[in-house]
Amino acid sequence: MTDETIVAIFDTDAQADAAVRDLKAANVPADAISRHARKAPGTAAAAPAQETGFWASLFGGDPDHDDAVYDRSLDSGSTVVTVRTPAQHATMVSEILERHGPADIDERASAYGLSGTTTSTATSPVTAAPVTPTREGAAGMAAVNEGGTEGSSIKLSEEQLQVGKRAVNRGTTRVRRFVVETPVEEQVGLRDETVTVERRAVTGDHPVGDVDFTEKTVEMTEMDEEAVVGKTARVTEEVVLRKDATERVETVRDTVRREDVEIEKIPAVPPVAKT
Repeated sequence: MTDETIVAIFDTDAQADAAVRDLKAANVPADAISRHARKAPGTAAAAPAQETGFWASLFGGDPDHDDAVYDRSLDSGSTVVTVRTPAQHATMVSEILERHGPADIDERASAYGLSGTTTSTATSPVTAAPVTPTREGAAGMAAVNEGGTEGSSIKLSEEQLQVGKRAVNRGTTRVRRFVVETPVEEQVGLRDETVTVERRAVTGDHPVGDVDFTEKTVEMTEMDEEAVVGKTARVTEEVVLRKDATERVETVRDTVRREDVEIEKIPAVPPVAKT
């Protein structure tokens, strides 16, 4: 995938404001849009005066672009709007910029006595900077200028899927012992003793020996039976916890990324002859 930088010169701030507003309405990212002016309104960025490196970095050091056109336009109070966009959106961005009446690059260059130094076409006042290779990183698409000198290279990376294992708590089985009380009953026979006193008259003549009138006590104890409750405990059941492990095979599906290159040969565009 490639990016292009589209450049347009607007003579008034209102034109530049309207162009930026329509670009954002067309879902062009705000960080892809830049405004350059000697005294930028609001948050517009100011371009360093007569600094060739500024425009060289914008156009990738392409010697076909003359930064004097832009610098002199900025000196005269114009605003330069640059838009970095994927190549497939370059036409849409150019149409939005042209809608707001940008200055004609060739006419502006001719007025400054710089004819033949710019690369704009005769039909469009908007300039497309050279295509810059891009690569996708962790933070998204970012422009990468690898230069055009001999031995320049682009590193290609590839992701590899690595699958590991980890233990995951799926829940706990708990066995809690508690006491349940159940009423029970059982019948038992008990014996009660009662002492009965009987007084009987003695008949007949039963003489006794010498009568000893002394005191005498006779006792008899009564015994009753009562129920006595006792309890014994015995083990009736045993509860055992154990774990059964089974093996399963799970297919893990994901996507891995790799970087590739798109090779495109761009023919040189000859300058348009003016009549």
